[in-house]
Amino acid sequence: MRNIIPIIVAVALVATACHKVVDPEISVDPYAITCDYNGGSFDVNVRCNVDWTADCDTLGITISPTSGTKDGSIRISVPSTTSKSTQVARITFTAKGEESSKIAKTVVTIGSYPFIGVDVGQLSIAAEGGGTQFLLTANRQWSATSSNPAFTFSPEYGAVNDIIRVTADVNNTGSPRECTISFKLKEYQNKTAQIKIVQTPL
Repeated sequence: MRNIIPIIVAVALVATACHKVVDPEISVDPYAITCDYNGGSFDVNVRCNVDWTADCDTLGITISPTSGTKDGSIRISVPSTTSKSTQVARITFTAKGEESSKIAKTVVTIGSYPFIGVDVGQLSIAAEGGGTQFLLTANRQWSATSSNPAFTFSPEYGAVNDIIRVTADVNNTGSPRECTISFKLKEYQNKTAQIKIVQTPL
C-alpha cells in the first residue's frame, strides 16, 4: 500500500502537467450591420476555439441560436420601427475559457422612421402685412412649395428641423387671401405636411 500511494501521486502530477489551458479566441463577421426602419434578418459568422454565448442589449431584437461551440453562425432579426431617431443595438459574443473570457461585438444601426410635420395647422398675418413663423420637424431632407405667390417663406428646403418664416405685404385686395405651404421629404415623397396661412383685407 505504501508503494501504491507515491505512484498515484506521480500519475496525478503528470496528468496535471500535461493539461494545457486553452486561451479563448473569438471574432465575428460582420462586426457592423446597417438597416433601415423596415428592419430585416442578418447572419453573423462566429469564429471561436471554445464555447460561446450571444446576447443583445436591445429589446425586440432576437438572435438564434444564443450559444454555440467553436465556429458557427447566428441569425439576427430586427423588427420594423417607428422611432424618429436612429437606434444602435449591440450583440455581444462571449468566449468562455477555463481561466478567462474574451468578447467580440456586432453593432447594428437601425435607421429612423421618415417623418415630417408642423407644430400648428393654421396661422394668420395682419391685413397691414407682416410675418409669422412656425416649427417644421423633419428627420430627412425636405423641400417646400407655396400655393400663393403673395406670401413668401424661407427656407424652401432643408435637412432637419427648422423655423419657417412667412411674410406678406399689405392686403388691399378687398378680399381675404390665404396660402397653403406644403412640405415633403425628398426620398419619401408620400411623407408630407402642410400649413395654411390666412390674411384678412384692410
